Amino acid sequence: MNINSLSSSPSPSTPAQKLHRLSVTVTAAGFLLFAAAIGMLTVTKNHTALFALTQTSEAEPNTEENAVDLRSRLTNAFDENIVGFDRFLSVYGITQRILGTSVYDDAGYTYLIRDNNGFLHYHTTRADAAPYAAAVAELRNTLAENGIPFLYLQAPTKEIDGYTKYPLGIQYQSTENAQEMLRALSAQGVETLSFAECFSDAGIDAQTLFYRTDHHWTTQTAFSAFTMTVPYLNDTYGWQLDTTVCEESNWKSLFQPHTFLGSIGRRVGAELAGLDDYTFLEPAFETAYQVYYPPQSTEVPYWTGSFHDTMVRDSLLFSDDVAANRYASYFQYDYGELIIENLACDNDLHIAIIKDSFALPFTAFLSTAVAHIDMIDLREFEGSVTDYLLETSPDLVLMLYGNGSFSPVMYQFHGKPDAK
Repeated sequence: MNINSLSSSPSPSTPAQKLHRLSVTVTAAGFLLFAAAIGMLTVTKNHTALFALTQTSEAEPNTEENAVDLRSRLTNAFDENIVGFDRFLSVYGITQRILGTSVYDDAGYTYLIRDNNGFLHYHTTRADAAPYAAAVAELRNTLAENGIPFLYLQAPTKEIDGYTKYPLGIQYQSTENAQEMLRALSAQGVETLSFAECFSDAGIDAQTLFYRTDHHWTTQTAFSAFTMTVPYLNDTYGWQLDTTVCEESNWKSLFQPHTFLGSIGRRVGAELAGLDDYTFLEPAFETAYQVYYPPQSTEVPYWTGSFHDTMVRDSLLFSDDVAANRYASYFQYDYGELIIENLACDNDLHIAIIKDSFALPFTAFLSTAVAHIDMIDLREFEGSVTDYLLETSPDLVLMLYGNGSFSPVMYQFHGKPDAK
């Protein structure tokens, strides 16, 4: 046997392989030249303002703090004045498609991931759920001592078991984080309701739960969570909430195909991400609300009228811009505090919900069944949530977060360190 026949010398490239490598090289080189041109045009267009910015800073003391401030202002100046930014995103997306890239660097989120089915994800690392669970348990215990029940609602994760696969080497920890949080809360006696388990038990297709280009669950998924929560509250707390508001026949829907570029898609462009369909839901029955924005007034409603008048933002819902945040058509913004009074409700129940953006459509739907809801977001709320809940004494406190809300500010129930 000729030992040379066992050598590991590479086989010659096929014409197709050579053509592929050439196309990748040309594409990458073309994109770099395009990016360089965008950079030069940006500097040329804004050089006067940028020069004035640096001159202003030179008059200030030469300290590390001022150097950091200068860098921040220069960065913001470039970020806000990039020439042809939309076109840059389009070319970027087309380039990444040609290159077959599945992981994208992102200054705000380390990097973004496209799975094997084209769903986009923010990269999620392993989080220690213990301190967050301990904070929730402490709040629950304080409320329990004052006769106020507490229920933790666990949103599902975008990762689908047996369906979602990530690029080689990517460790995506969202599901593990969520499961660890539930285990930690259960170990401390906190009552929990996992929507992932509810959806699985109901046979809902997990592929339909989230938008492809956004990190949120779909409006329909939030509605399903609402229809499962109302009977759960009746069974658990002996309430008599009207379950007819959960029937799909009592709701109107507006289907908008290929109109929504979600939160992650907006960071890479529609050419790479594609567009999602968006479905809007609102009651088909008569509604009457008063919604208060406490920073303005707790005596005079900020919005008055129907469900649509008070909670829906047509500027987003009917926008011609695919990058408009249609998901936030309900409420538009994560206010620190809103008070929702349903004047047509036949009960006098009062719920407080500690939430992130996952709860925007969910809370709007839940308001059709409950007379009074306080909606609280710790990112904007001023003061102590614990004190607020003890003062207002709701009949129930709900907590609903998406699985990306493992951050200290979202669990500072006694107030932010600098609140005073």
